[in-house]
Amino acid sequence: MLGELTTQIPKQERAGPGRPPADLGEMIFACCTKIYLNFSSRRTESDLKIAQQLEYMAHAPHFNTILKYLNKPDLCPLLTSLIEFSALPLKQLEDKFAVDSTGFSTSVFSRWYDSRKARESHREYRKAHVMTGVRTNVITSVAVTGGTVSDYNMFAQLIENTSRHFEMSEVLADKGYSSREIMATVGRYGAIPFIPFRKNTSHRQKGSQMWARMYQYFMEHREEFMQHYHLRSNVESVFSMMKRKQGTFLRSKNEVAQTNEILCKVLVHNICVLIHEMFENDVHIDFCGLAEDELMCKCLQ
Repeated sequence: MLGELTTQIPKQERAGPGRPPADLGEMIFACCTKIYLNFSSRRTESDLKIAQQLEYMAHAPHFNTILKYLNKPDLCPLLTSLIEFSALPLKQLEDKFAVDSTGFSTSVFSRWYDSRKARESHREYRKAHVMTGVRTNVITSVAVTGGTVSDYNMFAQLIENTSRHFEMSEVLADKGYSSREIMATVGRYGAIPFIPFRKNTSHRQKGSQMWARMYQYFMEHREEFMQHYHLRSNVESVFSMMKRKQGTFLRSKNEVAQTNEILCKVLVHNICVLIHEMFENDVHIDFCGLAEDELMCKCLQ
């Protein structure tokens, strides 16, 4: 399935003299295989040679080439597009979505000087902000940022990307996303926001009718509201699925490679979800047919 997905990526043309570039689809195949196995690039080489014998790729790349492409900034938007593309076969099954973020630790440490405790340090980490369907646990949109970026600031991007391909009826989030602006944003996309209110919140709408309506519903039908909201726990299941298989630690040292590594984890997770849904709900997977969609052609290019 990964091989079929990566063959939809247009081949790079040779720009001038010299050695031709590696096939971009095959390099993404190699990077995702490395992440799935949770091996170093050297230990992944033998599995890639097996993939070459099975004709999933024309050439098994050197381990240094895998690391080189993981450090390419151009890979970030392409992997993000592939993640959205890989979720499309489940379009008919998902209409309720949950949003949250999780952290991945790195080997990089930040240090500062404190006059009371002398020198201190802590491990840096990267954040993956995701929107996921609550029925199949497929990730429909993702954004990778530094560990200190607020979840609130990434919400608009996640819901906008998901709305391009999915019809949303409900959006679920925790109290960190509770604001009039976010509820109004969800309402503009035709969905209902099930986001609990903080204790000190007011019913005054201040320009957001959705805020006033959901506050009244929350106060008068609390139990029914929470039945919808508790579907949000599925996003925690998604993080557990990813980290138990691909690990919680990033091997890469710089931010670009760390971002690509997290995106590969997400793409591998989506493919595992698709395989499960093939047997669970008899979902037909045809990436070649989906690639004929004009919208996705623009996305992959």
